[in-house]
Amino acid sequence: MSRQMKKILLTGILVLLAAFWGLRFHAVNQNVPLPVIQVFPKGEEVGLEKDFFNYADEDMEGYAVTVLDAQLLPVKDFLKKFDAAEQAENLGNHTDYIYTVQVRIANQGNPHTDEKGISLVQYVLQGTDYILSFDDTCFFMANPTMPGASFSLRKGTAMDMILTFDVMSKVTSLDHLAEDMPKLLISQYPHQKMLEIV
Repeated sequence: MSRQMKKILLTGILVLLAAFWGLRFHAVNQNVPLPVIQVFPKGEEVGLEKDFFNYADEDMEGYAVTVLDAQLLPVKDFLKKFDAAEQAENLGNHTDYIYTVQVRIANQGNPHTDEKGISLVQYVLQGTDYILSFDDTCFFMANPTMPGASFSLRKGTAMDMILTFDVMSKVTSLDHLAEDMPKLLISQYPHQKMLEIV
């Protein structure tokens, strides 16, 4: 077989493999249902039920989240408010503002204390075309007694805390935030539960 024929044969095999992969990808993903978006007003207690972020066995069932308040603070004001000016160097160079969202998280019926619970690092503030990520450095400044950003609560108990989200105004302008107010995303599938913060 000539060198030219080998190249043609190899190219044909690669095209067939790519086509097969594309068909398989389409077949697998065409039956994946999109999450149902549910939006709840500020102040409403929202149960997580069987919803999750990445894996169905996260088992947040029995937990509920309520948005109590929210505030957009310049970094300097945030550090002053939480007496953390000496920790300024721990913030990202491009962080201009911190969005603080005060929430109440309650365990109304999840018996898996120390096994399952809430992972705040999954939480984001989401607008139509942007996402503000959870900032764990600022979270611990605002909540110095919290042992971690993932936790479980005893059944029948609740805890108030301040969630913190990084705002880089060069990426998402303050005008854009004002025009398209973010919502707190507390689950992804099968329901994308979003809580209004104002």
